[in-house]
Order: sequence, then structure tokens, then C-alpha cells
Amino acid sequence: MDRNKPAIGVVGLGNAGLSLAVPLMHAFGVMGYDRDASQCDRARQAGLRIAATAAELAARCDIVLLSLPTPAASLAAASELAQGGLAGRLIIETSTVSPHDVAELCALAAQHGATVVDAAIVGGVHKLQQGRATFLVGASAGDYARAKPVLEAAAEEIFHLGEAGSGMRAKLVNNAVAHTTMVMLLEGAALAVKAGVPIEVYYTLMERESGLLRPLTHRFGERIRQQNFEGGMPTANARKDSMLALDLARELGVPLFTMQASHTVYEIAHGQGLDRLDYAAISKLWENWLDIGFDRGWNEQ
Repeated sequence: MDRNKPAIGVVGLGNAGLSLAVPLMHAFGVMGYDRDASQCDRARQAGLRIAATAAELAARCDIVLLSLPTPAASLAAASELAQGGLAGRLIIETSTVSPHDVAELCALAAQHGATVVDAAIVGGVHKLQQGRATFLVGASAGDYARAKPVLEAAAEEIFHLGEAGSGMRAKLVNNAVAHTTMVMLLEGAALAVKAGVPIEVYYTLMERESGLLRPLTHRFGERIRQQNFEGGMPTANARKDSMLALDLARELGVPLFTMQASHTVYEIAHGQGLDRLDYAAISKLWENWLDIGFDRGWNEQ
């Protein structure tokens, strides 16, 4: 390895780990390790140097990235790495874990003189391979400065969000929205098919800016950001349309989950006197419940 550059290790050579290692190899000396010999063979064929043990990898590498399936696997890997010496090492956790798991990993690493960055990945394997991933990073300023050149080799965009654990919080929010949206899309598709709406028409309607994107770009990005709820589609009309959709679903025997739950919000908004405002005004409910402001924290252009 080129000793003028930090030596980088990757523990976990599954699809994500190997895809992460590929762009790193263009900029750094990279060594990999996986308990699964077949994964090691596949990585070796891709040009990656393979350590015989996690301890060997820790002894040879200044910065170690984890790409593992479970929080328990990350902790076990850190314990194995410690056998090779972790003093002064930086561990970058890219596996999807909870902020509590990151705290546990930080505590374990600290016992051996190492520090931890959580760098949650958004974008999928194909973007990782192309060096175009998005990283949501939690780290101290010093650790972030050390990790940044490594992450930049595989990143299109990096958000440093605060101390360790912050990156995973952001990813959990991102994934929760994506997974809930998937259920909502399937509910809508089932309702469309049962109502005789061609599935291609449904897809086209959702794909357009006036479909899935408009609640984000117009209502959240404009109305809620600017606290402008005058004009637009009244909350009363959104409540009425929601009731009509639920009635149609009951008539056709289509089970709904997210749509049924979301209707409750419009009923609460009705009770709070928001009927005449644009339905983006339902945001006021969360602001009041949590004493937060959705108009704060934006980077003004």
C-alpha cells in the first residue's frame, strides 16, 4: 500500500461493501475482510487485497469502514479488529444501524483508543459503484475532517449533520418516508385497478410533478417553508376528497393502511379550525404538538 496515503480497510464484502470498495481503490490502498470465504474470493477477483483476519486488517489499515448486515455484526467486527490494535484508528460505520448502536460502537472503540464516524449511505449499490453515493455523516469535527477524503472518493454528496449518531438518525427518517410511500403507492395502485383505472394511467399521474412531487416541492418546499397557507386547495376539500376515497375503497373491498391513518389528520385539522387554509396547514398540528417550526433551519438562497 502507498504509505503516503491512509490505508483503508473494508470489513464486510457483500454487495454494498464491495461496491463501496471499488471507487475507494481508485484513490487509496484498500484491503478487505469478510468471514465468508466466497465473498473474499469475489472481492479478490475485483482487484481487492484480502486480509486473512480482521486483526490483520486493523494492524495494516488506518481507517476501517464497516459494511455489515446487523448491529451485532458491527460490534463483533470491532472486537475482532481490536485484536490487531485499534489505537489511533478511525472506524466508519456505513451499515444501517440505530443511533443507540452507534453509541455502543463508539464506547467499544474508545476502550481501544479508536473513534467512530457514522456514514449512512443513501443511493443504492449502483451509485456506490459509480462513486456517486450520498453520505449522511455523524462525527466530531476532527473525525469528519479525517473521514471526508475517504468518503469523497465514493460520494456525490456528503451531509455532515453533527456528532456521531446524527447520520443514522437522518437515514432512518429518509427510509421511513420511502417505505411508507411504497405502501401508499401500492394502496393507490390497488384502488386504481379495482376502480377500473389502467395501471399505466395511475403510474403516469403519480410520476408527474402534479402527482407525488407536488406535496414535497410546492406544499412543503414553498407553502410550509414560507408559512403561506392562503389560497390553494382548502383543508376542508382535502378532507372531503379523503372521505370519498375511503368510501370508494370500502365499496370495492380494497384494504387501506396509510390512507386510512392519514385521514385522521384531516379530521383533527377540521376540529382545529384549519378548514379554510391550504391543506399544507396540517403542518401546524405537528408544530403545536412538538413546539417546533418547519419554517426554521432552511439554507436561504
